[in-house]
Amino acid sequence: MKTRSFDPISLLSSAYSIMQRDIFIYALNILTGVIVARTLGPEILGIWVLLTLVSSYAEGFGRLKTDISSVYILGSEKAKPEEVLFSITFFAVITSFTIVSIMLWQIEFIEDFLFQNTKLDYRQELICIIFIIPFEFLLLNYSYFYISLENVVVYNRIKVIQAILNFSIIAILILALDFKLWSLVFAKIISTLIPLLYSWSITDRRGWTKLRSRWNWSVSKDILTYAFNFYIIGIIGHIHRLTIKTIGAISFNTSQLAFYNQGEAASRLLNVIPNALSTILYPRISRSDEAEQSIEISCTSFRVTFFILSIVGVILFLIADYLIIFLYGIDFAPTADVLEIALPGAVIGSSCLTLQTFFQGKGLANIIPKLQIIPVILQVGFAYIFISLWGLNGAAMAFSLGSALYGLVILIAFIWINHISISRLIPKYQDIKLVYSIVLNHYKKD
Repeated sequence: MKTRSFDPISLLSSAYSIMQRDIFIYALNILTGVIVARTLGPEILGIWVLLTLVSSYAEGFGRLKTDISSVYILGSEKAKPEEVLFSITFFAVITSFTIVSIMLWQIEFIEDFLFQNTKLDYRQELICIIFIIPFEFLLLNYSYFYISLENVVVYNRIKVIQAILNFSIIAILILALDFKLWSLVFAKIISTLIPLLYSWSITDRRGWTKLRSRWNWSVSKDILTYAFNFYIIGIIGHIHRLTIKTIGAISFNTSQLAFYNQGEAASRLLNVIPNALSTILYPRISRSDEAEQSIEISCTSFRVTFFILSIVGVILFLIADYLIIFLYGIDFAPTADVLEIALPGAVIGSSCLTLQTFFQGKGLANIIPKLQIIPVILQVGFAYIFISLWGLNGAAMAFSLGSALYGLVILIAFIWINHISISRLIPKYQDIKLVYSIVLNHYKKD
């Protein structure tokens, strides 16, 4: 296995490229949210949150995560790209159509559960969201396939095309044609299908074996075996992310649910940096056979992430009230309280995401579910108790505390397993200089 020497400038520059894309996408999502919030209002926005829970639960419990495990399989050079892509596509098609069939069979139960606090009928919109699930799975397949090849350019294009389409369609259908909730549904469908078509068409198949020769049971078995770890991680992660929304769907009216969703989504701005780093770290650590190099990469990534997120978190906290009212209007003022309460836990939890990638890349993904189970169980308890006592603010408190615990267990495990000093994870002056150098070099190139 080939091992690259650790060059923090190269690593962080690649991550910076992805981060710029994520910031652009996040800005588009904010503009989309502004249009939706000011045009449709908190009640309809709350209905959309309920509809998207369907996709979230399908992704969390139905997707086998073979796409994520394929990054490790390709990174460790255990299979050909065409064999991996064929296998994960096969699994995605089988599982997604099974999920769609089950959901359509239980459509009345799903409808009654989601819309128990509203008297209007949203079955047609719900059916459309269900039917797009297989295509969402396939698009995720191609996204992770390009991550495994470290083809950041194509991966960025897929995400940018998706974001631009989503924004443009929503803006046109809401502002020009007054499609209301259907504008969000159509945008979701089109912004999934077109990027999927682009991903398929841009794939370089030169030198690939013929289609009938791409099925390799040994490779598929390896992918499934390692995917099991990610599947368990995914279930626990989705319980962690969706527990509060699910309890909120029962306890809150649709407007309160919209306030919580907007506040939580705003706090997830902090995930832009660790997600960008993790995208680069996972395949790179998978290709590395030097333990100390992988540890140093992870430590540097954590220090830089924690330093930047701490500054961004403080700034967001100070401007939260003004920002939310400016963007969404006075009707969404309660969202600012949710954001302020959520930020401390979000900073801690998001910073530790880069350390989770160490375990995934070193073939130790089976450790992660064992670490996550206690924080997730505690968060479920926190959500039920806090929402009962303090309502919307209680939901934000449960999210903040749960996120912090979720990240801290990963941090402690990383230190304990690698027998390193905690001082290696404390930001240093050199890290500040490193961040400055990355930004300066980037703008010099421009």
